[in-house]
Amino acid sequence: MSSLQTARGEAALFRACAGPFLVFLAFSLLLFVADGSWQWNHPSAPWYQRAPEMFIYPLQVVGCAVYIWYIRKGISWRASLKSCLLGALAGVVGISAWLIPYVAGWIPNEGGFEPELIFGENTVAIVVEYVFRFARAALIVPIVEELFWRGYLMRWCINRDFPQNVPLGQGSWVSYVVVTAAFMFAHNPVDYAGAFVYGSIAYLLVIRTKCLLPVILMHAVANLIMGVCAISLDLPQLW
Repeated sequence: MSSLQTARGEAALFRACAGPFLVFLAFSLLLFVADGSWQWNHPSAPWYQRAPEMFIYPLQVVGCAVYIWYIRKGISWRASLKSCLLGALAGVVGISAWLIPYVAGWIPNEGGFEPELIFGENTVAIVVEYVFRFARAALIVPIVEELFWRGYLMRWCINRDFPQNVPLGQGSWVSYVVVTAAFMFAHNPVDYAGAFVYGSIAYLLVIRTKCLLPVILMHAVANLIMGVCAISLDLPQLW
């Protein structure tokens, strides 16, 4: 293989598996800047100043969805029905371990996603916000994160020079520690234990199935359950 073909292969992998994550982070950075520069948490302030995330998160959903559609042909979505069912089951198990401290009341119920406090009760804006919130949690985040954690970073840890040459699902202790730790530290400290258990299950799932769709489904099922619990159990801090 020529150096040009190698470079193209590496660029294609980066574009398909790391690109969506970078787009996602760009909107997260925008929210960070907005929170620190022009957010005004005052009753007389307009909603977009009191809670910039109420419009930045929907923009993030749209922006990431457009990019994922653009690079969709560079991603292998193939998986057997058995592996997909295994992924869904892993999502139930993984999020159950994550939710135990919240359901048991060990973590204080404070903060989180509460559009009712911004827009008032029974408004169309609340419905729109919840639709985008679920779309972000159960569709965008699973694809974006699993493409990066298990599709790119896991390979990069094994072969930093030519990650595109590492078969999907090939594991090593180094990649397990780095990917699982990175996934864990990307969440809040109160979620470290749950993220460690969840990340370990996700890693083993990719090793077993050798494809990304099952772990994407695992993430989607887990986040969907999390969102339902956040609403039904009145635990907005889960968002």
